[in-house]
Amino acid sequence: MKQKVNRWIVVFLFPIIVSGWFLTSCDRPSTEGMLILTQVDKNQNLTAFNRSDSFELPDGAKIVMIDPENLHRKPLQLTKEFYSACSPDLSFDARSIVFAGQKNEDDPWQIYEMNLTSLAFKPLTSGTETCLDPIYLPGDRIMYTKDFGNQDVHSGGSMFVLSAEKSIHQQITFSPAIYRSTALLHDGRVLSIKTQLPTDNNTTQLMVMRPDGTKEMLFYESEDGGEMFAKGRESNDEVIYLLEKNQKGAGHLFSLSYNNPLKGKKELSERFAGDFIGINQLNNGLLLACYKESPNGYYHLFELDPNNIEHFKPVYKNSNYSTIEVVSVEKRKAPKNIPSEVDLQEKTALLLCQDVNFIGMHQDSLSEGPARAVKLEVLGLENSLGIVDVEKDGSVYLKIAADTPFKLQTLDDQGGIISGPSSWINLRPNERRACVGCHQGNEVVPLNRQPLSVLKEPVLIPSEPTLLAGRE
Repeated sequence: MKQKVNRWIVVFLFPIIVSGWFLTSCDRPSTEGMLILTQVDKNQNLTAFNRSDSFELPDGAKIVMIDPENLHRKPLQLTKEFYSACSPDLSFDARSIVFAGQKNEDDPWQIYEMNLTSLAFKPLTSGTETCLDPIYLPGDRIMYTKDFGNQDVHSGGSMFVLSAEKSIHQQITFSPAIYRSTALLHDGRVLSIKTQLPTDNNTTQLMVMRPDGTKEMLFYESEDGGEMFAKGRESNDEVIYLLEKNQKGAGHLFSLSYNNPLKGKKELSERFAGDFIGINQLNNGLLLACYKESPNGYYHLFELDPNNIEHFKPVYKNSNYSTIEVVSVEKRKAPKNIPSEVDLQEKTALLLCQDVNFIGMHQDSLSEGPARAVKLEVLGLENSLGIVDVEKDGSVYLKIAADTPFKLQTLDDQGGIISGPSSWINLRPNERRACVGCHQGNEVVPLNRQPLSVLKEPVLIPSEPTLLAGRE
């Protein structure tokens, strides 16, 4: 019995002793200033890693911690008990990380949380589905993506939020799409790269939403159809750094303005002929980049000044591994904790479109060109959910079944399609959402008038579908 107790004590204390030795040997009182890296064998093919339409994760990846001031020290492996692990995200107090891990080769990936001092970890998810891309949210919550398997119009990768009690998992996205590489903005909203299903051309959209899934809207979309990947990173001066694949399939770095993302793109890697695969923002304004200099090379860690591209220097290289992700252990201010308007007791949500014929910043409505839309059709996953008459001012007011994805298209008086269908839209229970018109960016200000549709009760959707003669 005594021998068993001693063995238990050794197993329990070993991670604490090892981590304490690592920190002491580095003359550091804590893990502050350390770098947490994801490494893979340098010969591993990473073509599918971070693909926006794929859940293929690296084989045998490991999460390690290094001290950038003592690079001669051997990295401390944090995930020795895992066959593979990746996607680390740091808590706001810099005391713990969440990550995706695979205990054994054939196990599904799950989300884990680890204390950086003791190295003790615990599972946060379980089941047969792959869970990945965890991030910390304000209010002691964690967001992650769950893979539902078959890539058809009914499935994909949906986002979930784990509550403070670490026991309630709430799904917040329901559209047939894959959500990947989620990141947090200073205003408390989240960014996520969305690929709609079916994935015909790998077109990606950078979406922004509140952590309860409400107010989802387009934040940025590449004009040339470039595929975004990896988590976006926001600086203290509200610049967002992202990676996108170029025509040769290599990752290039660019930035967006928080205040005008649809028109504020700035290329940052035109002078680099290599391939970026991961980035992280430091508190001092510099970027850490996982980058390989040639197609036959390996990914190493570099430091980059986005305001002075000439400042690009190596930080860490390992002759046996590629470094594909990096997180700096620095405390950061927790973003705003946005109150949720979701009420799960409610079964519906409200949508107000001010003018389905609105096409420009300065036009009151469509006066010439294509015919005016007189009806709006709501399309579901399988069939039409209803066709609604448009008011004289172009407005429509709908009461829609919550968490039921739909598309919109406008029709003329003969039932012909004028515009659409739109991208998939989903409204959460009790959500109130308004839009200026069809296909308008979020920089468009609503017209200063009361829509005629709000003078009536909202139209309930789904309703009995109306079949119009002459429609194709």
